[in-house]
Amino acid sequence: MCQHHQLDPVIPSMLPLLRLFLRAALVFVTWQSLFHHSEAARYPDTHALPAGSKVSDPLFVHRQWEVNPKNGLLTILVPVFPTDFELGNLRNQLRTAAQYFDINTVKEYILTAPWEKVSTLQSFVDKEWAVEFPKYHTAARVVSDGQCAPQLNKGTIYDTDRLKYPGWVKQQLVKLSCANIVTTPFYLVLDTDVFFVKHFGAQDLFKTSQCSHLSAVCDKSGKISYQAKNDIYPIYNRTEDQLVWMEASALTLKMAVPLDWREAIGVTPQILAKDVTLSLGRFIKDRYNTDSWTQYLLDELFYRYKKDYRELGEAWRPPWTEYDLYWIFATYACIWEKYHVAATVLQDQAIWSEEDFNVWQPCRDTFDTQLDGYFNLVQSRIELDPAMIWDKISACFQVAGK
Repeated sequence: MCQHHQLDPVIPSMLPLLRLFLRAALVFVTWQSLFHHSEAARYPDTHALPAGSKVSDPLFVHRQWEVNPKNGLLTILVPVFPTDFELGNLRNQLRTAAQYFDINTVKEYILTAPWEKVSTLQSFVDKEWAVEFPKYHTAARVVSDGQCAPQLNKGTIYDTDRLKYPGWVKQQLVKLSCANIVTTPFYLVLDTDVFFVKHFGAQDLFKTSQCSHLSAVCDKSGKISYQAKNDIYPIYNRTEDQLVWMEASALTLKMAVPLDWREAIGVTPQILAKDVTLSLGRFIKDRYNTDSWTQYLLDELFYRYKKDYRELGEAWRPPWTEYDLYWIFATYACIWEKYHVAATVLQDQAIWSEEDFNVWQPCRDTFDTQLDGYFNLVQSRIELDPAMIWDKISACFQVAGK
């Protein structure tokens, strides 16, 4: 657990402790140098840390948010590639949100899309949301991916070379880089295949405690602090692919990650802190002496695995994932606990296969149950017709509405 200590002046009685600290620091620095050397040997294609580069100290500059908890804590962010299939899933998401979620408790419902698809997504929002979900239409903001990361604007190499930079890769970057446009301290990241399953408002996603000078987010009265409740899972219980992603993400940041009993952040849906995400970006800029952390991550995606991608195609695995980068950095910088607490409130159930879907009884198993999770999903990769999913879940709302 990270501990925050006030720095006191050094007095003679503290010198033995200071010497002990300096010896420990020397051992740590030596270990770090050995780690970096061994990692570079294992991965000769990775970018070397440029000569003379340094990491800003401190990694994180603390500030304290003062928010109106009624609607100033949270923004919802949904990356969308607006095909008929994704729009069908998004329609299901909004129908369940309208049934269960108090939209008045969030600042915005931001939808992002590639530049050439923004008009399609905006038309969908204006035509369907304005009629079916007027409150959500008021909260909705449609933006292009390039407004979050300029490398995703029209005409860049990342836009024109779709083989190197497929859409799902870009969406990982969007989930981080859209912190640039979020105006609340936290944002909830959803995919289009996620839907809402029980009644709640944004405040239910946060732990409250007494505000202090160490708190990151407090109400305007300065009395109550807020930490996001995030789903976390033991590292050792993860799949082989997930362990590869975590190790690769640590390598991208030039950090070590223990693959042991510790618990780490999961996958979408998750709540991210704007401050942490932007600090991660500044850390990458400093560490690699680059003008753009988003460009660096895109380049790293292709540079480190260009040969593997040609050979493996869709089986290719990226050298980083958005949530692993976020969690590793926040833990390393000792700021995770300023913004987050461990919980299982976002999602504790999902439909991962067609076989699961066929035996799934949502009115009994999912909606308004005693389960902790506020969300569920039918994995989009199994490509079930969104209309068929809606047929199965819509019958539950008559019960839920009583």
